[in-house]
Amino acid sequence: MDKNYDIKLGVSLYSYQDNYYFKRFDLEGCIAAAAGSGAEGFEVFADTMMPEWPYVSDEFADRFYGLQERYGIKAICLDHFSDRAMWKNRQLTDEEMFERGVMYLKLAKKLGIPIVKLLHQEHIAARPIGGYDLTTYEIIERMLPIAADMGLMMALEVHTADGVGADYQQKYIELAEKTGLNNVGLMADFSTFSYCMTSADIVDHVSRGAQKDILEFYREKQRESYFAGETFDYESIREKIEKMDPNEKTMNAINFNIRHDFGKPPFAQLYKELKDYSPKMVYVHGKFYDIDEAGQVDDMDYPKIFECLKEGGYKGFVSSEFEGNRRMNMVGWVDEIEYVRKHQALMRSLL
Repeated sequence: MDKNYDIKLGVSLYSYQDNYYFKRFDLEGCIAAAAGSGAEGFEVFADTMMPEWPYVSDEFADRFYGLQERYGIKAICLDHFSDRAMWKNRQLTDEEMFERGVMYLKLAKKLGIPIVKLLHQEHIAARPIGGYDLTTYEIIERMLPIAADMGLMMALEVHTADGVGADYQQKYIELAEKTGLNNVGLMADFSTFSYCMTSADIVDHVSRGAQKDILEFYREKQRESYFAGETFDYESIREKIEKMDPNEKTMNAINFNIRHDFGKPPFAQLYKELKDYSPKMVYVHGKFYDIDEAGQVDDMDYPKIFECLKEGGYKGFVSSEFEGNRRMNMVGWVDEIEYVRKHQALMRSLL
């Protein structure tokens, strides 16, 4: 249903990954769940949810359109994963990567999906991931006029600790400005704004042998620093942690969290950049791992994030992306449907 604000709410079907993997839901079930949460749109994955990919038939396309009509929800984004390592014995060439990228664009056009999300080279940071390059600037530059001809938007997810304002992301904004083809843009992911270890990670690490009391102490000190407007410094609590006699699993969890946030600018800067770049962003992932008893995401300041988006003039979709499932399912089944419903309710309240 249409709302009277510029920001619309969607759901990435990735949020239902365990229901889908264990065959509790098929594609229709995931679409129905997204619609039932109150969302207006959904993000879909061709590689996993469309058995005919990459050559999708007219019959499937008709059914896909029909499901949207049946549940009153629109497909808003198609995910393009970097397939360079799809073969065991070799990596795809740039030319092959370009050809596959065009296949994603053609599929989005056929299915009436306006946005294609790309895992690009600067997705995590300005470095290769897993020993191979993702979709590079040069490939995206070649895809841009094709996307423009098809009337599609290529959204480049920014999954870095230093956010959408990082220098190595700006070349994509400059590409659109240089060519006059406004069919490529940046896509924020809320994980950039995580200010503490999420309780979902604590559940996961404890299931692997880490000590819960120490991780909860570490998390609480992070929260104290954030709400005091200070930058968290592990050195300030190192001695206290050591006196608690952490085991190897506990320290691995803490060190992983520290590495994840390495180089993160002050939150005031991250929020300012989010606000400043909001008019240029083309899509947003509302990442979350857990929701606390107050109905808030437990490691991100959602009220502040939405304030920045609204004041910055963002016009587009924010899609729920639940990733606590694969962490907390280590100790028991997580109700992905209810988590997404709560997340949608939270985001609606902030609008």
